[in-house]
Amino acid sequence: MKGLILKDLLNLKSTFKMLGLMIFLFAVIYIPQGNGFIFGMIILMVSMMVVTTISYDDLAKWDAYALTMPVTRKEIVLSKYLVMALLNTLGAVLALIVGIIGSMIMGQSFSTEVLAIIGVLYLIAFSYGSMMVPLIYRFGTEKARLMLILSALIPTGLILLVTQMQIPLPEAANPLIYFFLLLGFTVIMVFVSFFISLRIYSNKEF
Repeated sequence: MKGLILKDLLNLKSTFKMLGLMIFLFAVIYIPQGNGFIFGMIILMVSMMVVTTISYDDLAKWDAYALTMPVTRKEIVLSKYLVMALLNTLGAVLALIVGIIGSMIMGQSFSTEVLAIIGVLYLIAFSYGSMMVPLIYRFGTEKARLMLILSALIPTGLILLVTQMQIPLPEAANPLIYFFLLLGFTVIMVFVSFFISLRIYSNKEF
């Protein structure tokens, strides 16, 4: 299992360098503007690198080779979810570091609101990745990306519709309620996604 995870991280070595440069450029652009958009960009860019690892495996025909070794299909699928968890956490840590450094540069105190935003984005990244992985195993990288883009348009359209119609949204006395609801939804989604991916992968022929 450790070898599978290490293999993916080593494959991403060159991608990490390019990503670091992109994060630096985005930070220079958005931090002076006080724009929280940078946190979402960092977390999502890093977390979606799990897609890159699967693409590399497909190009190298890795799965056919890996299954000749003493590695089970369950371990291969599980390794992708562990890599996704590592990347999500790395993205959240980088976003937190950028937020702290940005606050110091701007001469402001670090806001707990920023911490809350990062926490929510961290969970959203898990949810998005959990949708992405089964789709990739079933339809391939390119088709899965297109499907995710199209599916993202649906909630975006609904939000715009609600905004235009000025429909009042439900309010909660304690915002933590929403956070824990999102946390519970994310945990369930990750587990369901794993078993769907495992089922798809178990039935694939390489």
